[in-house]
This record gives sequence, structure tokens and C-alpha cells, in this order.
Amino acid sequence: MRFEINGNQVFASTGGRNPKPGQQWIIFVHGAGASHVVWSQQVRSFAYNGFNVLAVDLPGHAESIGEPYENVEEICDWLVSVMDFLNIDEAHLVNHSMGGLISLELAAKNPHRVKSVVFIATAMEIPVNDVLIEVSKTNPPKAYDMMHSGFFGRYGQMHDCSVPGTSLLGSSFQIMHHNPETALNTDLIICASYKGGAMAASKILCPTLCLLAGDDAMVRLKSGLMLADALSDSQLHIFEGAGHTLMGEVPREINQQMRSFYEENFDEK
Repeated sequence: MRFEINGNQVFASTGGRNPKPGQQWIIFVHGAGASHVVWSQQVRSFAYNGFNVLAVDLPGHAESIGEPYENVEEICDWLVSVMDFLNIDEAHLVNHSMGGLISLELAAKNPHRVKSVVFIATAMEIPVNDVLIEVSKTNPPKAYDMMHSGFFGRYGQMHDCSVPGTSLLGSSFQIMHHNPETALNTDLIICASYKGGAMAASKILCPTLCLLAGDDAMVRLKSGLMLADALSDSQLHIFEGAGHTLMGEVPREINQQMRSFYEENFDEK
């Protein structure tokens, strides 16, 4: 799906299905240096099982045109504009890594627009090494290499996944290379500078689910646990042996956790 927000073209995947009136919406928000593609094993599953889905490319990423936004608050406002344009009054948010910071801000500031939030491999704050930030500016491909050394747990490192003939590592490299070279540096600065997570988490009253990875080298498990503790209505599941890219490493398990969460907290899809 392509449409225009603030004068720039936006791309979002709908899982290959046109939205249906009366169905609940799930909006997927990707992390730093990524795109809608990271949700490939979630969007189609939920689109064909009773939900309208929208996996956006954030501004300046992949197929969405324009410069990347420079802070969480701007991206939050942009995402509300997307919802307004598509007449989405209320949605479930699902996020990964940097996307969790955006979801925290959106759910805290716009509680009437958010039915629930699923936080995947994220935290209230995501510190970033200064060296990585500098390398992402001067030599983006080298920064991709540096990040991928910590992206995957032992499942991902086995080059075996639920899509035969594909490699999680290879796919992740392609996603990053498909973005403009400025995207990763801007995203890392956004993560390093956002300090409003604790305040935002204290304001979120909707049901939440935290899906964390035991071997996450990018967002440490202890940081994710602090997020889960700060949320007033939260469920928690930890995937031992998995790394930062949970959606690709354990996609069936992620999907099942989400389905169970929705069934338990909402009477109908």
C-alpha cells in the first residue's frame, strides 16, 4: 500500500489483504536500520486470520520517501497521521527495538488510539555505543557488520529458519543495505537520545505483552525486564537461546504468543 503523508510517499505492507471493515487493526513498527520486511512472518499470518495489518516503512526507510525523522516524538506524531489518513481510530501496536520507544510514546500520549502494545526485544531506554554511532555515519556498511555480530542468538546463527532456503543473516544485511545510508545513523542517535521511556511507561494502562530474548546482545534482557516491571498491565515471555531478531528466529512462537494475548484480553478479533 502506498499513500502520502506530509508530502512524502509512504509504503506499508498489508500482508497481501485489503483491510476489511469491522476488523481490528495491528500496526507493526520496525527498529533501527530496518523496514517492514522484518515482519514478513507476522503480517501475512495475522492478515489471513481476522485482522487488518499495517507494517510501515518509517520515513526515509526502504520504500518510504523523505529524510528519516530525528526523534521519537516526531515519529510518534507521524504515525498518528498515518492512522488518521487511513481512518484507523484504534489499533494494537507491535514493535521491535527502536519501534518500542515509538510505541511507548504513542500509547502514553494517545491512549484512546491504542488497544494494546506488544513489545519485542526492546526497553524503556536503548543506549548506543558512541563508536557505533560514529561508524554508522562515516562507514555504514561497517556499522551493519558490527551490529550483525550481536543480532542473532544461537537459533539465528544456525542459518536455519522457518522459510526454507533463506538465511536470517543474509536477509537482515539486505534490509539494511536497502535503506538510505543516513537511516541507521539517525536511528541510532534517536535511540541514544530518548529518555522519556520511564515516564511514558507509567502512563500506559492498556494490556501489554513483553517478548524478550535470553541471548539479546543489542537490548539486554535486564533492560527489557525493567520495562515489563514498569508497565501496569503486562504479561512477559522470555525466549531462551534467541537473540535480538526474535520475529525471524522464533516466528511461530512469536505469533502464538500474540494470538494467545489477543484472545485472552479481547473478546473478538
